[in-house]
Amino acid sequence: MDLQQLNPMQRKAAETLNGPLLIIAGAGSGKTRTMTYRIANLLSRGVPPFAILALTFTNKAAREMKNRVTALAGSAADEAWIGTFHSICVRILRRDIEKLGYKRSFVIYDEDDQNHVLRDIYRDLDIDDKRFPPREARAVISDAKNRLLTADEWFAESAKDWRSQKLHDIFVAYERKLRASEALDFDDLISHTLQLLVDHPPVLQYYRNRFQYVHVDEYQDTNFAQYSLVRLLTEESRNLCVVGDDDQSIYGWRGADIRNILDFQKDFPDAQIIKLEQNYRSTSNILDAANQVIANNEGRMDKVLWTELGEGEKIKLCSAGDEREEAAWICERIRRMQQRKVPYSEIAILYRTHAQSRVLEEMFMRAGIPYRVYGGTRFYDRREIRDVVAYLRLIINPLDEVALKRIINVPKRSIGDATVNALETYAKEKDMPLFSALSDMPDTLSSRPRKCVGEFVGIINRLTAVQETMPLTDFVQLLLEETGLIAVDEASNDEEALARRENVMEFVGAVREFEEQHEDATLASFLENVALVTDLDRQEDAPQFVTLMTLHSAKGLEFDAVFMAGLEDGLLPSNRSQDDEDRLQEERRLCYVGMTRAKKFLCMSWAKRRSLFNQISYNDRSRFLGEIPAKLMSDDWARTMNKHFGEREDTQFTVRHTPAKPPKSNFGIPGMGQNADHIPGVHKGFVKPRPKRAADAPTFKAGDRVLHRKFGEGTVRQVEGGHNDGRVTVMFTAYGEKKFSVSIAPIVKLE
Repeated sequence: MDLQQLNPMQRKAAETLNGPLLIIAGAGSGKTRTMTYRIANLLSRGVPPFAILALTFTNKAAREMKNRVTALAGSAADEAWIGTFHSICVRILRRDIEKLGYKRSFVIYDEDDQNHVLRDIYRDLDIDDKRFPPREARAVISDAKNRLLTADEWFAESAKDWRSQKLHDIFVAYERKLRASEALDFDDLISHTLQLLVDHPPVLQYYRNRFQYVHVDEYQDTNFAQYSLVRLLTEESRNLCVVGDDDQSIYGWRGADIRNILDFQKDFPDAQIIKLEQNYRSTSNILDAANQVIANNEGRMDKVLWTELGEGEKIKLCSAGDEREEAAWICERIRRMQQRKVPYSEIAILYRTHAQSRVLEEMFMRAGIPYRVYGGTRFYDRREIRDVVAYLRLIINPLDEVALKRIINVPKRSIGDATVNALETYAKEKDMPLFSALSDMPDTLSSRPRKCVGEFVGIINRLTAVQETMPLTDFVQLLLEETGLIAVDEASNDEEALARRENVMEFVGAVREFEEQHEDATLASFLENVALVTDLDRQEDAPQFVTLMTLHSAKGLEFDAVFMAGLEDGLLPSNRSQDDEDRLQEERRLCYVGMTRAKKFLCMSWAKRRSLFNQISYNDRSRFLGEIPAKLMSDDWARTMNKHFGEREDTQFTVRHTPAKPPKSNFGIPGMGQNADHIPGVHKGFVKPRPKRAADAPTFKAGDRVLHRKFGEGTVRQVEGGHNDGRVTVMFTAYGEKKFSVSIAPIVKLE
């Protein structure tokens, strides 16, 4: 290991080993490199690997950190605990959760499982899911747990109105259901670990003695529970190293508390502060623009990113007439980047909300640009895979009612809802788990469902009996055969059935891969791994397609070329942030994060008229664009369009409206609004174009690059006929092939 490989500030951080340390790491400044060198340096100085703990937010980040430490320090890194907050807490709980009255075989409920639990609760409590959306209840419960509040404590600080009382009742029932199923949700993993450490001092002392050096990545994203866990573990050693960037704190809506990093010096007055400001990712134009935007936030830690990578290209700006023109411009820029050998895998389109992807997707399909929307249905969320996982969960934990109810009739075995409801009612009357009621069935059940239920119980019991005696992959294959999950799709030639079977076989491959990578692979450890996989962990390293994702999802990633679409007030920043300074500052940080994902090319666009969420709005460009110095941007699109079709009236697009309230006239023409296309002499999004003399009519030939007011840039494919009666065929990047009459073609030739 050679510390000379680090820049001076990185090296200083890697050599500062004792006491509290805050590393302020700007975007692209090499924070992971610095952290791994610091851990490797500890190992080289004789610190036992088991005395080192490093906490991250994704498995991908944990793997990268562990691999880098191993490369620097060798196999000694294997004994260091490097993992996500949730995975580390699971390790602690598996060892001692019995002290809290749980079994070590507890299962972890994800969002889909939580929804199933809430659905049962709503039915039992006769709650209308339209008045109390399950998503709201889930958010309330999660927020409370992240702030370490019980249902009663949450209610005590609520408005204590009728709605709060109902949410409290849901919260209480939810906790009761999870406890009865020996299940924890993701928030429980941290809160229960804290409870274990606080209620059992010997356990706390064991981990305090063990973890003499604690590291936390992305400290600005920690919530109160995570902050409390870190403080508790390091209270005696005080050897806490946290790395983060307050300018990249964008998860306040899910509990992250920026005060954790801003107040670090208050918590540790003797802390050393080291700033990493040299950026190794982006060109100076991109960084200068990002610095100018984020400088408008108050109360931030002072830092300025700089780079030795050179000035680079100016930021490309597009002031589009509407969202389709914006998408067409993006398609055309991607075509140009392909000509410059920028691969699709190095291009990302970032937007504020998922709904913005619809028009982009349509345009990409027309343009033949391969793309993938990040955040779609993941492999482990597919129905057939969740069915297999539910069987596996039930085998290791018969109390898991969510899993049981999911697969009791999968594949179909004549156990309908009426039978399941009767069994549930009987289990409640007898105060027994639902699975027990399957073996001790009520007399009211008729012979047919009794026989079917008995066969199901027999399958589960047989599989449970052999589970621990077989290799994991062999057991999963046996389960697929015994339950009939494979046979049900083997009998069909339907494309969807074949896809389901392929997915199930891919699942077997995932099990085999896990077994090969872990010598002590067990069913419980495999299911735990599945439960802890995050969305970022599923991002492919080099996908051969353009990536479409929200700005929130882009954090931690980087691309050669980044397009930020929808830079409009009301979208970025969002409407909800207009009158809330804290939210507005977080929106600005979100913009900053998006800008700093770009390595070489940054393109930003906004539309004066946008249809979104089934309503039309006329927009001002984002205030964040106004914070970027003009010298750093180039609006070639506007100059080209203005040159050929007349100047746009930017100031006219300031009225926001919905279809229910037609906008006031923007051009002094009564009634003009959505139907402006139908008013003679008015061109939507533009002032009337300058008239052209007949003599100016161009002559087109194949290969010419042309510009259309609506369709953007295109290439002439074919010209037929003479000057007055001829027709020209143009291929537009996003709109495909169009034909025009040469004499009146609404296109101009580009030089």
